[in-house]
Amino acid sequence: MKFTIVATVLLGLVLTPALSQFQFQNVKVNGGQYPRTITVNVGLGLQTLTISPNSLVAIIQSDSAENAWTTVWNYGTGYIATKLGQEGVCYISTLNRVLMPALNSIAVLAEESNNVKGESVLSSSIRYVVSRRQVGDLMSYGNDIFALCSGLPAFLAFEESQQEGVNQIFYNQNACYRLDVLNLVGIDYCRAGKV
Repeated sequence: MKFTIVATVLLGLVLTPALSQFQFQNVKVNGGQYPRTITVNVGLGLQTLTISPNSLVAIIQSDSAENAWTTVWNYGTGYIATKLGQEGVCYISTLNRVLMPALNSIAVLAEESNNVKGESVLSSSIRYVVSRRQVGDLMSYGNDIFALCSGLPAFLAFEESQQEGVNQIFYNQNACYRLDVLNLVGIDYCRAGKV
């Protein structure tokens, strides 16, 4: 009986590291070191997720020819920034910690969504209304957001329900730019309309 228990424990110790290599079996992973990079199939294109737990930052990039964008989620500062390739602009907003996946679970959730073929598994959707107010000091949002938005016109974007105390938001529904981030979160950036 003691031999069986010892053999089982030893087998578990030997197999645990080997089995952990298959955690992201359908996702392309760049090494086991941080920052970690994962490539996920989204629709007809690919998105790259880079996670840096030391700086509490996730960077998601879509290199689609007609819909290129990069978004930085800085869990340390509580801000997200999105650079839209075709538009040549950057939008900065607060990170909704309730609707956005936690930093330590993004990779696992992206891997799970990658296994679902042909179906959208968006767990949440956020609509931001882009203000006409241009951001002056990008450094106050963190180094990663500064690097992303530097040299571009950057505008603040407010979540639909947090529009600076305004009860009703006016935006042009036909002027919204949609991001499907890792098959997990839908983000809409809509231009503010005339009030």
